[in-house]
Amino acid sequence: MRASRSENSRRSGKVSTQLLAGAALLAGAALLLGPINRIRSELQLRAHDTISENLPPDIALTQAGLGTFRALATSVLWNRATRLQREGRNFEAMRLADWITRLQPRFSAVWSFQAWNMAFNISQATDLPTEHWLWIREGVALLRDRGIPLNPREIDLYRELSHIFLRKLSSPGDELHPYYQREFARRWHELLGSPPTGDAKEMSDWFRPVAEAYRAYMSRPGEPLDRFQQAVPQAAVLLEQLEALGVEPGIELLRKVSVGDPGRLGQWVARNKGTAEYAKLLAFLRARALAKNYNMDPGWMLKLLEGEWSGAEADEEIPLRLDWRLPEAHCIYWASLGIHRGRKLLRPDEYASFYCDSNLLNALSLLKDNGRLVFEPAGEVYRRLPAPEFMPSLIKTLKNSARKYPDIYPQTEPPPPAGPGR
Repeated sequence: MRASRSENSRRSGKVSTQLLAGAALLAGAALLLGPINRIRSELQLRAHDTISENLPPDIALTQAGLGTFRALATSVLWNRATRLQREGRNFEAMRLADWITRLQPRFSAVWSFQAWNMAFNISQATDLPTEHWLWIREGVALLRDRGIPLNPREIDLYRELSHIFLRKLSSPGDELHPYYQREFARRWHELLGSPPTGDAKEMSDWFRPVAEAYRAYMSRPGEPLDRFQQAVPQAAVLLEQLEALGVEPGIELLRKVSVGDPGRLGQWVARNKGTAEYAKLLAFLRARALAKNYNMDPGWMLKLLEGEWSGAEADEEIPLRLDWRLPEAHCIYWASLGIHRGRKLLRPDEYASFYCDSNLLNALSLLKDNGRLVFEPAGEVYRRLPAPEFMPSLIKTLKNSARKYPDIYPQTEPPPPAGPGR
């Protein structure tokens, strides 16, 4: 039987209603996509856009071929890497760990595993101090330059990085730590020059131009050098002079400026040292080197110097006179940055957060005992002196930790005075 016209109309109307409902649902889903992606980013559930870039052909081919089996392959490699490390086959374990970081860059445990292996195990496999120092630097660079940029809210990576600075470069547990400290001081002396000898305010005033240069030229898209030359036209003349001398405006220039150059570059420095554009050029080059070569934010470094950082309460400041030539200053930088970024997580890693606090406190305690540095690279002078100005910062930070972890840290209030007969 043929359907009546009214029945066809009813069916057509029902289909139209269903289509409209489906379109409305799709539109609603599209509206929800943005908030969902933001939440995924906050929870670190999105893959990084540049994870697959610049991979070796064999690793890229493996990724493509494994497809959905990549997680299984990662698990197999991880089990084998941990077994190799238990057997003392550290170089083989390191190679497997490197593959895992390429296959699963969000697997944060392998970054810590590999950095620890480099800094604490492989570094001990040689008798040469230079090779010890090389592998420690490689472990630091792995976390600082690769692991943390891919996992910026993974607090455990900040814990591990600050731990390496504290236990390998600051602790007497490694008999070569005096050598590490001198080499570390030399490297950072060349980058930032000799800091002032005054209090924390003088130190922050000295470093502020670097932080301002970072904010003005490095924190936005585009070529920083071009932006700097547009803002400071007089500096373009200095850059042309450097080009005529055959000197690149980079870390090597900063090194020669810091240690002194007897040649034509030294003469160029003597002619321009007192000018405003010379000071601005150095501040820019230092800010660029910190961001590009060390993945460090001069703005956060300045916050530490000024006291506006995560170890302080909201209504107080704890200025820190940090000499960046000391490893403890870098321990504080990475530990405090991890604590700061962890506060924005819905479910922070409590274990890693606690040990970031612990590393920070230990670093402050060491600085209290020897936080003043007398250093002359040319004369091999390296002497550390007590810095009692860190005591108030240490006490305030300890009180803050006692409030966060009352079952772990003791009360910091002074005991009552002893009465008669006691």
